[in-house]
Amino acid sequence: MNRFRLGIHEFCYTLLAFPRAWGFMRNHRLWEGLRQYGWVARCLVGLGVLIALYAITETIDWFGSHANDPVYMAVVGSDGLVVRWFTDLRESMSEGVLNMVTLVLLEVVIYHFMRRTLQIILKKTVENAHTFKPFLDAQIRMIIVTAIVTVAQGFIINVVGGIIGEENMLYWLFAILLQSFFLGYLIADNYNEQFGLSVQQSQRQLWRGYIGICLGLGLPLFLMLKVPLVGTILGPLVTSVTAAIVLREKSDLHIIGYQMNEKERQQADNKAAKKAKKLAKKAARQAKRGRHKGVMA
Repeated sequence: MNRFRLGIHEFCYTLLAFPRAWGFMRNHRLWEGLRQYGWVARCLVGLGVLIALYAITETIDWFGSHANDPVYMAVVGSDGLVVRWFTDLRESMSEGVLNMVTLVLLEVVIYHFMRRTLQIILKKTVENAHTFKPFLDAQIRMIIVTAIVTVAQGFIINVVGGIIGEENMLYWLFAILLQSFFLGYLIADNYNEQFGLSVQQSQRQLWRGYIGICLGLGLPLFLMLKVPLVGTILGPLVTSVTAAIVLREKSDLHIIGYQMNEKERQQADNKAAKKAKKLAKKAARQAKRGRHKGVMA
């Protein structure tokens, strides 16, 4: 029960942090410096924009077919905008996958805004962070985490849909919340990456006590991604800044680092022991070869 109340508090706290993040982003002009990532970054951002354009044609067609309808019926009628959103979600869960792909393509923007925010609020500077190698590492990690999240999301949604039925409104509410959680999880993982956590360590860190924050990050992002082009670009930007601000305030990762539990410490000790044993064997072989060469000489 305490964990549930904590999750609700973190969810609300994160939602209220979005206006702060927007002001922070504007006041510190976080978009400055994006050009230093070169043509690779611009190409990926361009691809992200192209992915977002798929919604524009449908939106234009929709407004054209409802130009003479009353505003109320156009929004909430049987063929209104709100109903269309839920219909699209019911007809194809691939929309959730498309959101994930959009975040992958916009990783360079998320990476830059996250890094710049931490640079300002924590005085945390990463040497040569604008070069290709750190960006490539971040992009590869984003692809890996996105693949894991996409599989997990599809599996959970299919299981729940088989249990309660896909026509049940609770199923669609659950599907939206689940998609929102995983979107927020992807952004929060970028924060953990800045402090050297592996994919597995980041998963444990977020699952232990930051589920509410992930949902609070993901739900506004889910809604913003519904807005063609503008929301697709601004959504990941402001969400990444919000994640940096909230996790810095709610997490002690920047102070004490990642804290292993007993099982993780034992695994780390075993891994270190195996590595030390392997290095000792290698040193022994090299010493033996050295003695052999000395005898031959």
